[in-house]
Amino acid sequence: MGSTNDADLDFIAQAMPAFISEAAEQIEAIETLLLELEEQPDNRELLDSLFRCAHTVKGSAGIFGLNRVVEFTHHVETLLDKMRDGDIALNPEVSTLLLQCNDQIKYLVDTAADESADTAEQKDARADLVIRLQSLTEGDVVSAQPPVTSVSESDVGDGSPRVWTISARFGSETFRNGMDPLSIARYLGTVGSVKSVRCGTDTVPPLSNLNPESCYLSFFMELETTSSRNDIEGAFSFVIDDCELDVVAPETPGQKLTRAIEEMPETPRLGDMLVQVGAVSSDKLAQVLSTQQQTPGMPSVAKPKIGDLLESQAGVAPEVVAAALGKQQKIREASPSEERYIRVQADRLDAVINLLGELVIAGAGATLLARETHQGALVEANLHMNSLIEEIRNGTLGLRMVPVGETFSRFRRVVRDTASSLGKEVNFEIVGGDAELDKSMVEKIADPLMHLVRNSLDHGLEPPQERVAAGKLPSGKLVLSARHETGAILIRIEDDGRGINRERVLQRAWNRGLIEQGVVPSDDTINMMIFEPGFSTAEQVTNLSGRGVGMDVVRRNIEALRGSIRLNSNPGKGLQVDIRLPLTLAIIDGFLVGVGRSKFVLPLDSVVEVIESGSQHVRDDAAGRHCMELRGQVLPVVRLRTLYGVESSLPGRVSVVVVNSPRGKYGIEVEVLLGQNQTVIKPLGRLFRTLRGISGSSILGSGEVALILDVSSLAELVTGVQSSTAVN
Repeated sequence: MGSTNDADLDFIAQAMPAFISEAAEQIEAIETLLLELEEQPDNRELLDSLFRCAHTVKGSAGIFGLNRVVEFTHHVETLLDKMRDGDIALNPEVSTLLLQCNDQIKYLVDTAADESADTAEQKDARADLVIRLQSLTEGDVVSAQPPVTSVSESDVGDGSPRVWTISARFGSETFRNGMDPLSIARYLGTVGSVKSVRCGTDTVPPLSNLNPESCYLSFFMELETTSSRNDIEGAFSFVIDDCELDVVAPETPGQKLTRAIEEMPETPRLGDMLVQVGAVSSDKLAQVLSTQQQTPGMPSVAKPKIGDLLESQAGVAPEVVAAALGKQQKIREASPSEERYIRVQADRLDAVINLLGELVIAGAGATLLARETHQGALVEANLHMNSLIEEIRNGTLGLRMVPVGETFSRFRRVVRDTASSLGKEVNFEIVGGDAELDKSMVEKIADPLMHLVRNSLDHGLEPPQERVAAGKLPSGKLVLSARHETGAILIRIEDDGRGINRERVLQRAWNRGLIEQGVVPSDDTINMMIFEPGFSTAEQVTNLSGRGVGMDVVRRNIEALRGSIRLNSNPGKGLQVDIRLPLTLAIIDGFLVGVGRSKFVLPLDSVVEVIESGSQHVRDDAAGRHCMELRGQVLPVVRLRTLYGVESSLPGRVSVVVVNSPRGKYGIEVEVLLGQNQTVIKPLGRLFRTLRGISGSSILGSGEVALILDVSSLAELVTGVQSSTAVN
């Protein structure tokens, strides 16, 4: 980029995080597109998208003078260009090479701010990749299918120099967003020859009104270059939201008419569009329409198309007719409300949600005070305010909800590489990727899911020869699915492999003293032993597993998110791992109950019904657990007063809140029903983190602290064999 002054260095330092974030998204998209392209090698749209992603990374890196990224990505871009031209076909070897190159691009981007972090090992690996890329692009090539042109020649470029007219008007926030228009202009000078440049002054205010932190710049440039329109527009990728950009190439008459059609307002009729831009006269159009209607001996559905007649009889260029037809199609497909996106820093959104939580608490406190005044108008006003707060809450939390499919897609590469290294054949499926989960939850669940997926590949799925001997298909099946379920999300990892060898797990548990010798617990208890720290049944240590490190961390991380994990093993046929997580970590709709002077909150989505009952209706079963009869069925019941040692004298009448859990329905005996409550979730202190059945706490409007009940883990205390003594 030529000489770099202090202003440029400041710009690079301020904008580098934005570049790294943007580039990381493009790199992730490259990996996803490559894996999809392996399954659909003839999909031209995927190939074009892949090329654009690589080109965007290269162009953005050029703006920042990151020559290592530019030079290496250029070789990747050359290979992709050869593939688009049909000179090289995608095969497993080429795909693996491109995936390795993408890993190297990620490394270069991650170390962009510190070139000294580039090790000799990485440099050697990069040099080897360049040699392999050049052997494909400069040596013998594999013939593929004929190229398909999917974008206009002016967007791609034909290799000949042309003069582009560039008009760029920058927004007032450009400087505040860490961007420098001068650096962009300098970069453009490296991709071609600047014929002329002029700065616009029409938006510059009088000196007395000028804000030095605001940007009033615009420039108009004529650039002669062999680069395409996409190349030039890529230089503005980081300021596109703060810039009015217009890139125009010298136009032929047909191109002028095509641009006029694209820029004109919506017009549903094909002929009207062509008349308005001057491609055909009104008289000629009427003559063509008359010819179409008077074609003898043909039904209306078989009459010649108006576009064909305009080309043959009116002399309208085919590309102009195609542009008009394309415009017409866009109008039909246009949605009434076009989607727009804006990028917001995660910490700013977190701050808003934290303030919203405080607003919910303050609103609840104001409602209590209003009720104490017994002024109807004030109570009504507070209720209206709380309904608005609830709408704001739902809308704000919705901003953090993202499809889990974005995270699931990352595992395609993991499954591909791991299966290859283990010599296994695996068909990987993703189901329910559109189910949404809080973004903070998605980020925290990624590592546990990664460990479980690798565990299924290493321990669960058998090698092809072993599967065939067992009467299975040589290719194993691994399914990663998600769906919403009673106010939570259920993520399931399922394979058709060996399942858990319970005899081996039990023997290892006896040997380690985790279970008393000779005692055989339930199948569920044996299965869950694999989550004990240091527990492993692997006969040998591999690069992936065998040291007994990780599965206990998986369970701990999931439980830290107020989630639960369960295993359902069918020996010889497969393993199913179910992970249930709350949809959000911030605010939930709760049902507030009281026992003695203590308050508890139940997630409202889990509440089925409330039964008014005398305390004598709750009795002990043969195992000593509390239960009651509900419509001819025995319903397990937990008494919070007994379970947590709450000081309270049992009143004559109590209520049983019936809740739904993964283990089925059960009841919770309470003394007071306090109704629905917007619950702001606060973490438990270190002293209470091991308390079973409690997932968090909340501050009520009165300032009191209420404990949030974990319906899933409480169900284990109620219905589990190991908890019978704890409940009584």
